Amino acid sequence: MKDIQMLHKGKIVRGQITYDQTDLLEVKLDKTDTFRNGEEVTVLGFERKHQMRVLRVTPFKVLFAPADSEVFQIDISKDEAYEDLVYDDSKKFTSFRLNTYATISEDFRTFAVRVTDVSRLGFGFEINDFSVKMNHVYDSMIICDEVTIHPKLVVRYAHILEKTIRYGAEIHHITPGDLSRLRYYIVTRQFVTV
Repeated sequence: MKDIQMLHKGKIVRGQITYDQTDLLEVKLDKTDTFRNGEEVTVLGFERKHQMRVLRVTPFKVLFAPADSEVFQIDISKDEAYEDLVYDDSKKFTSFRLNTYATISEDFRTFAVRVTDVSRLGFGFEINDFSVKMNHVYDSMIICDEVTIHPKLVVRYAHILEKTIRYGAEIHHITPGDLSRLRYYIVTRQFVTV
């Protein structure tokens, strides 16, 4: 294991790299309780200086992703209207492929869906049902390995494919904990599907 130094909250923290790739850095530390998901940290070592963000904290390890990673752009839509982002051909967004199952529900009706991808625009999912309402807020439960997350989604578009219907849903609300679990799941899924 290689030694590394990090600048965190004005202090130098020393650790050992247990995994080092372009999109993911795992560092073993004696003490991890001062790190919080989403925090920026400057990683120093091997003649490089990188701005990283905390992706996940465990009792003895911290996982980092580059601070400018598109995965940190996934959040609740705040500034621009969804339609402005979707229909602006000059803007390109990274879409992360997923293949997981979920449910969307309203009142007493629940639909089982397959989530195909996620981007800063929201989730893409497929279902064989025309009764999903446009511009409607749905409660959802998305399976992310051993945990589930529960964002509220607003369905914004539908596209009829040969055997299914593809819907796009904007993130209306998501808790910070669920957002952190989603980002970690996205990054780890990219290594599984390669």
